[in-house]
Amino acid sequence: MKKITIIIVALLTSFSVQNIKAADYDEPVRKLLSDYVNMVNGLNQGVDKETVLELFSESYVGNTAYVRLSGTVVRKRYKKEDLARQIDDIVGVNKYKFRLSLDKVLYVSQKERAGTISALVTFESLVDGKLAEKGTMLMNLVGTYQSEGWKIVQNNIVRVSETKDVGDCVCYVYAKGSTKFVTEIYFPAGVEYGQDFVTFRVTTKDEDRIIKSGNKDFVWSKETGELTYKGASIGTAEDSKKAIEAALKDMYKESCLKILFN
Repeated sequence: MKKITIIIVALLTSFSVQNIKAADYDEPVRKLLSDYVNMVNGLNQGVDKETVLELFSESYVGNTAYVRLSGTVVRKRYKKEDLARQIDDIVGVNKYKFRLSLDKVLYVSQKERAGTISALVTFESLVDGKLAEKGTMLMNLVGTYQSEGWKIVQNNIVRVSETKDVGDCVCYVYAKGSTKFVTEIYFPAGVEYGQDFVTFRVTTKDEDRIIKSGNKDFVWSKETGELTYKGASIGTAEDSKKAIEAALKDMYKESCLKILFN
């Protein structure tokens, strides 16, 4: 009888300790989401990668459906090691920042050893201080209580891009000989892509070549191939087409991270 009593007391004591840990917060899964948002925002402000990764279980699985401005959908599946690489990418580029903001909690279900929370989270990505993209994520996060504490075991996200002002651009270059060019460039412009037609004309003045586009004059050195605008070097080019491409990169540097020329 004494042996049975000891076993029962031990079980009750074990249950009580676990219950206290699980009840440190009324809704631990809500705190997981809050910590996730705060730590992602702190990545460029001193929060280290390992601290962020401690939020996630070793068996973590994430699924993201990314709805682009064009309406195309990209699906990706992540594990914990994939998250580590993503964090390295964010921290490794000083000019890039990614910000999250908890907009609205839609649903919470908290059990003793597991919980789930659904929320709308807004996001902004910035490059060199300029808004590159913003939108909304519908996030469904699942957390469980493990030996190390509460951990995120699954996160399913639908990410919708609502505006994009900086990104990849596409340009078509049409040549009329080697001195006249018409270009058609597509660039991010808020909720849609903008389109410009830009003309260029290559002339000669003294010892240099001048590339004219509207009220802009680019000086293209015959000796070195260096291209300058208002005295500042913007690149070098061996032929007229490459010079036009360098000029376009300078003209659209506020909107285009890179330009794909066709």
